[in-house]
Amino acid sequence: MMCAASSEKDRDAAEESRPHSLLQPVHDLLQTDPQREAMVFGRHRLSYGLVAAYAGALARHLKNSGVGAGDRVAVMSSPRPEAVISLLSAWLIGATWVGINPRYHREEQRHVLIDSNAAALISITADGKRDLEADLASHEAETGLPVIRFDQPFWSRDLPAVDDRAGLDALWERSLADLQGDCPAVVIYTSGSTGRPKGALITHNGLTFRSWTMFKDRFPVPRIRQLVDLPVNHIGAMASGIGLAMVAGGTMVFSEHFDPEVTLRAIEAERLHALTGVPTMISRIVGHPAFRKTDLSSVRYVSWGAGPIKESDLLTLLSATSAEFSQQYGMTETNGPICYTPPTRDPGILLQTTGKPDPRLDLRIAGDEDRPVPPGTEGEVQVRMPYPFAGYLNNPEATKAAFTTDGFLHTGDLALIREDGYLVFCGRSKEMYKSGGFNVYPREVEVVLEAHPSVKAAAVIGVNDPTWGEVGHAFVELRLPVSAEDILRWCKERLANYKVPKGVSVIETIPRITVEKVDRSRLAELLARNAAG
Repeated sequence: MMCAASSEKDRDAAEESRPHSLLQPVHDLLQTDPQREAMVFGRHRLSYGLVAAYAGALARHLKNSGVGAGDRVAVMSSPRPEAVISLLSAWLIGATWVGINPRYHREEQRHVLIDSNAAALISITADGKRDLEADLASHEAETGLPVIRFDQPFWSRDLPAVDDRAGLDALWERSLADLQGDCPAVVIYTSGSTGRPKGALITHNGLTFRSWTMFKDRFPVPRIRQLVDLPVNHIGAMASGIGLAMVAGGTMVFSEHFDPEVTLRAIEAERLHALTGVPTMISRIVGHPAFRKTDLSSVRYVSWGAGPIKESDLLTLLSATSAEFSQQYGMTETNGPICYTPPTRDPGILLQTTGKPDPRLDLRIAGDEDRPVPPGTEGEVQVRMPYPFAGYLNNPEATKAAFTTDGFLHTGDLALIREDGYLVFCGRSKEMYKSGGFNVYPREVEVVLEAHPSVKAAAVIGVNDPTWGEVGHAFVELRLPVSAEDILRWCKERLANYKVPKGVSVIETIPRITVEKVDRSRLAELLARNAAG
């Protein structure tokens, strides 16, 4: 089934009002309302004027360090103002921002740095209780990259002056004039079935378009105030959090790590307009003892993605707030949401569907040979966008495989379209599962498992978990005796925590459909049978 796109006239009218870079709305506010609050981080409150000034100062610092147009700037940061300021500074010199989750282990960090050919690394020095200094020193020694550290707000550091208004205006004007919308704005690394994360190239046009459409269609609140607590290298934080706030001239309230108590306190203290997250986050917020005591009157929208919400959580939120509700479906390669629920309070719509396709794109449900199937028939979700992602960095084969011959993106997800136009998600044809809202591809974990000297072969499946939605369970064929604890320790030393399997089963022979294809349904049946006793 093909979902109709909007008319050419509507598209043209919409395009006239859309900025083509997230630099533009920040620049506009620098000219018209520089004192408007842009960011809140603990006791720090930053205006758009100050954010623009710090971005300009950091841009000059990067340029003096030899970073320029066409280069990539790697940034390893939790959600905090420096992450966004570094984003703007990279764009001001024509560079591309590359996000690294500080939860990554050193080897994962190194892969991103090397694969992206980063020209510099900007990084926090600690992530919670985890000291990152040893990682940074190792990267400096092994790659020779200049590393800019911030263990306190970097604006307290000795950067170039931020009070040169004439020079600042000239820098922003020149950068906007030189910026090309089809050039990469960010590189977001996604795990892949080959075992190596791939860098998805998101263009300025693609990122801005997605943020702008969300502002127009789902969160039409000028000066929206919202919490940013998802990892900043995640498309959800980039498009729905940072980008949306910039387009709306709103305020980003940062929390370095998700904490339901912090979220509730921020909603009340900062009068936030939106409550957003993945279903596991929503569930922890609703289940927190402080939920019933929190003033939610400022919340106008509740939104989630990356999976279905629990019915009990939805009903609790419906009774606790007068907000409109919306869920979304998308992926990194689609620049964010491609389907979303028009704001509603209808539990049936919210529980049974993932919304309607964005009218500005073409979405089809395809069967064999990428042919559209009739309404109500399950098939693969395929989408053709006005501003598609620019492919995978240094991976032309994967880029070619991502698209059909007529330009539709393969999502690998199964769904059907109802007669009323709503999309019903049916499952993933890919092997990926989501743990705490993070995508986990089994092959990436399997590669690490199979590097263990005692492991001959490995297979990983996602299993349901009441806290994280899904977690990994590993099946291993052994060449030498080894404990499950040792195998898990091996993974913890090489993978982000959300990728580490939570259980290990030793198996004589991993069942396979073909020589190369693991029979994961058989493994799931085996695990269920063992659990039943």
